[in-house]
Amino acid sequence: MNKIKTYLAAGGCLLAMALTTACEDRLSALPSQSKVDDNLIVDQKSAEYALNGIYYMYAQCGTDYYDVLSTGCTLSQEIYPANFAGTVTYYQGAYMLENHDWAADNYTVLNLWQAFYSQLAAANGVLHQMNAAPDDWFSGNRKTEIIAEARFMRALIHYNLLRWFAYHWDYSSPYGVLLRTEPVLASTIAKDRSTVAESYQCIMDDLDFAIDNMVEENPNHYANTWVAKGLKARVLMMRGQGTDYADAAELTRDIIDNGPYELEENVLDIFYEKGLDSPEVMFGIQPKDGQTDVYETYYYRGNPQYEPSAKLDSIFGLIPGDPRREALFTEVMYSYSTPENPVYYTLICKHMPKDNLASGTVEESQYQMRLTEMYLLRAEALVRSGGDRDEAKNLLKTVLSHAGVTDFTRVDNAATDDALLTEIFYEMLRNLFCESGRELEIMMRMPREAVYDFNPVYAINEQYNIFPIPADEFLNNNLLQEQNPGYAKS
Repeated sequence: MNKIKTYLAAGGCLLAMALTTACEDRLSALPSQSKVDDNLIVDQKSAEYALNGIYYMYAQCGTDYYDVLSTGCTLSQEIYPANFAGTVTYYQGAYMLENHDWAADNYTVLNLWQAFYSQLAAANGVLHQMNAAPDDWFSGNRKTEIIAEARFMRALIHYNLLRWFAYHWDYSSPYGVLLRTEPVLASTIAKDRSTVAESYQCIMDDLDFAIDNMVEENPNHYANTWVAKGLKARVLMMRGQGTDYADAAELTRDIIDNGPYELEENVLDIFYEKGLDSPEVMFGIQPKDGQTDVYETYYYRGNPQYEPSAKLDSIFGLIPGDPRREALFTEVMYSYSTPENPVYYTLICKHMPKDNLASGTVEESQYQMRLTEMYLLRAEALVRSGGDRDEAKNLLKTVLSHAGVTDFTRVDNAATDDALLTEIFYEMLRNLFCESGRELEIMMRMPREAVYDFNPVYAINEQYNIFPIPADEFLNNNLLQEQNPGYAKS
């Protein structure tokens, strides 16, 4: 198995020092505004370091369970969305996320909120200084490219806030994101949330600039114009207004036909052999050398922490001969059980080949975007826009074939749009679970019968499909007016 080496450069620590009072382990701490206002960027080299620092913050770099420097975003990017949607369950039984049972003063809510806004502070700090930097500090078009990449990251962060804290499924809703597009000063910290329509427009403005001005080639632990197109396709599918579905179909066609990516012959090779070296990976988070954060999150000190839910397990069984069920999950005995009373759990080993569990040799790469998702988004977009249903079926069958599936009966028999969308929904869950939170927003747009069958919690109240805004935000921001419906402000 290839060992993926780190390429999160020291510039991440440089930006962390500039955005906090010290280069602390706890990088989700709110930034010191005096540091944000410092002249971090003084030439092209320092601008490159600062740009890298946004990725460093996004990966939530810090120390793991063993005090090893690691990318710590496993919970927020992989586990929380999967747990929320019902694809995984905590080993001790359903709790807050699975039951959609939380309040504004919950620590998980606050931690996620603070992490996203710390990332926004990093992006806006870089953009503020880049916009003021003299053009002659930079060679060629590099100044504009750096600004475009920082704006992509800001769009990605606002997109995550929209998914977690706003009525993203209701374009006419007033319950949008508390947008931040400038460095936070004492005079600007108080601000009300925007509408959902305004939130989408802010994200789209940044993505369109990024698509027009980003580099086309970048190591895949950084973004490029193809990744910006992929994120725009996600956002269009989530918004679903006017020509959005047709536009998403065209964007994904462009990525599939003209982008520098290709499907992995066997999708499992991405996780168990190639990591970010796979030509399918469009955008990923590369681990620090020696880190164990992903391993420990799923398999804490020799004990499974999260299991596939019964429903996720069942949809792997819908297709005869699907080899992924055996490859991605394994039965592990809980260490505190006894031979007389053994307790077994089903461990998710998508990021850790089961043959290497005992040695702790694991693949710590994390996947933000893969070409497989573009195939599935295009198939969905074609169905929703009244496009070619046969092409949509072929796209889905192509994805299935690269997962080792040879029986396409369910796809061939999908006679209605809802039936075909349900098959796409199931494959999104099978293929993309515990990667980049793909489960989160698709639960709100896929056929309701399929969603409610998969996770009945979604049938109870739509407002509980997102988090409340944290109580601390209302204490510190006197212009913030509305909490998400169904939640108290404290």
